Amino acid sequence: MLTVDNKRILVTGGTGSLGQRIVRRLLDGSLGRPARVTVLSRDEAKQHDMRLRFLHRRAATDDVIYEQAREALAFRIGDVRDYDTLVEVLRGTDIVIHAAALKQVPACEYFPVEAVRTNVMGADALVRATMAASSRVESVIGISTDKACKPINVMGMTKAVMERIFVEANLRQPDTRFACV
Repeated sequence: MLTVDNKRILVTGGTGSLGQRIVRRLLDGSLGRPARVTVLSRDEAKQHDMRLRFLHRRAATDDVIYEQAREALAFRIGDVRDYDTLVEVLRGTDIVIHAAALKQVPACEYFPVEAVRTNVMGADALVRATMAASSRVESVIGISTDKACKPINVMGMTKAVMERIFVEANLRQPDTRFACV
């Protein structure tokens, strides 16, 4: 079982439906008390809503937004496809939970290039950034799908490739454990 006591955790795609559940679970204490959970996503509106819910506020002022620096939950606007952003946000990170993905089958079918950019190239950018991180990342956990087992659609295919990128990363970066669930 994963323990998160005093760990600095990054959740990519932390404002998505699954990402938000992961963040809530990390903060509920059932897995230990993390030193910090950072949510990386490109959705500023969802970050704003999550921040207000976490702080039990209805509205935000500048001091409420910057109050997060003292909290266990932090937010970072950024895209998992942006290598430079990943290198920066990985500094000081112990564990990464990679939940950023295009997960809706119809969206991936109609916009396959975007699915490849996010699900495949985003995973590759994360692996490369982990290798370049100035501090050692202990574990990177990729969230996959049952549709990756015998993929018949774009979403399943791109998630299957993400899994292989993570498995192969274990050979290139033996100090970091890459796993998929």
